[in-house]
Amino acid sequence: MASVEELLVNSLKELKAAELEDFQWHLQKDHECISKCEMENADRVKTVNKIMACFGPEEAVKIMVHILRKMNQNDLAKQLEYKHKKGNV
Repeated sequence: MASVEELLVNSLKELKAAELEDFQWHLQKDHECISKCEMENADRVKTVNKIMACFGPEEAVKIMVHILRKMNQNDLAKQLEYKHKKGNV
């Protein structure tokens, strides 16, 4: 069973570089505990580490799913939700 961190990183690996920047923009715009400078030049792992540190595993998944849906990455959001629920059964 994959950890929440692994699920989140694997989801971000599905995004192209420009899409990752868009994800990070939404993240820092919608959540005060994540600053623009923290997301600047942050890779996928650093992005996930910051989300986990600020919100914890359950909320991190919800936030990522919400942002992916905002970006019209609906299939990726569904996959993340499914894999997370499957791991928590």
